[in-house]
Amino acid sequence: MFNKKLFASILFITSSLSFSAFSAEKVIYIDELNSMSQEKFEQALGNIFEKAPWVIQQAGEKRPYKGFVDLYEGIIEPLKTARPDVLLALIQSHPNLACKGIRTADITAHSQSEQSGAGLDQCTQEEADLLLNLNKDYQKKFGFPFMLAIKGYNKTEIIEQFQKRINNDKQQEFDGALQQVYKVVLWRLLDTVK
Repeated sequence: MFNKKLFASILFITSSLSFSAFSAEKVIYIDELNSMSQEKFEQALGNIFEKAPWVIQQAGEKRPYKGFVDLYEGIIEPLKTARPDVLLALIQSHPNLACKGIRTADITAHSQSEQSGAGLDQCTQEEADLLLNLNKDYQKKFGFPFMLAIKGYNKTEIIEQFQKRINNDKQQEFDGALQQVYKVVLWRLLDTVK
């Protein structure tokens, strides 16, 4: 479920921060997005989601957007009406949080940059093994990868979140994972669109 209060808080906090784990090569303005062809729109924002082009496709069909918040809500809207199995597939498309060298080869540039920015490129062997085991245990219990919008977290805090949330029930984690997806989308949009 989309949490407007959470969105407002995140938007307020991130508007005052200048850190960016991933910087778009070119900033795109809302007016540009509104005037693009559907194909160009999908190309411009296709990397916002992990392997879920249908979300951006549907968002492109709802143009024009009045501003950033309207665009964000237009991108999140398909998720609010999607079936649970579709949402599960979306969550499952996200990579595990892992130390460098253990990540899958198909990790997106956004995810790689975000994980590097959180310090997961400088893991000790003990940290790498711990994350690997936490990922396995979490996946076994819930059936999807641990989701955390990691911008602003360090590797110690990520491990703490893992250890805390693995005690939740499946519905709590499913709902929480969707909230984390919303945060990831917001931060990626803030890096890309003005």
